[in-house]
Amino acid sequence: LSQPFFFVLFQVLILLITVYAVGIEIKFRTADEWLFVAKGNMVTAVLGKLLPYTIIFILIGWLANYVMFGILHIPFQGSWLLMNMLTALFVVATQALGLFPAISLIISIVSMVGSLGATLSGVTFPVTNMYPLVRDASYLFPVRHFTEMMQNMLYGGSGFIYLWPSVVILCIFPLLAFVLLPHLKRAIESHKYEKIK
Repeated sequence: LSQPFFFVLFQVLILLITVYAVGIEIKFRTADEWLFVAKGNMVTAVLGKLLPYTIIFILIGWLANYVMFGILHIPFQGSWLLMNMLTALFVVATQALGLFPAISLIISIVSMVGSLGATLSGVTFPVTNMYPLVRDASYLFPVRHFTEMMQNMLYGGSGFIYLWPSVVILCIFPLLAFVLLPHLKRAIESHKYEKIK
C-alpha cells in the first residue's frame, strides 16, 4: 500500500501547490503583469509559471519510485522506463486540475478532491465493486487511473498494450485544462476574483 498511498498524498500536494501558484497572482493583483510578460498568451503564462513545479514534481515522483522499488525492494515486474513516464503523465494530469482563478474558493475544493482520490482510486475498496455512480465518478480523478496502471504493472507485469486506455484518459486532463485557459485569462482581465477573501 506504500506506493498508492504516497501518490494519493502526492496528488493533494500537487493540487494545492498548483492552485496556489496560479491563484497567488490574482490574489495579490500581479496577474496583469504576469500576463503582460507572457505577451498576453495564456498558454505561455501557464507553462512559464508551472514548468519549474512540473519538473520538481516529476523528480519527486521518480525519486519515490526509486526508493520504493530500488532501495526498499518492493517487488516490481514492469518496465522502469514506462513506470517513470506514467509518473510524469500523472503529475501533468494532476496539475491540470489546479488551473482555477479563485484561490480562496478552489483551495478547499481541491483539498476535498485530493482526499476523495484516496477513496475513489481503488486502494481502499475495489473500483469494480463500487456503486455505479461512485465508480463513474472515480474516472474524474487522475490518481485512480495512475493507481490502476501501477497495480497492473506491479502484480501482472503489464505492458503498455494493457495500460493504454488509462493513459488516454490521463492525457484528456491536460487537454481539458487548455479549454479552461480562456476562462482564466478573462478572469485575470476582469479582476473579478481579486476581491474574494
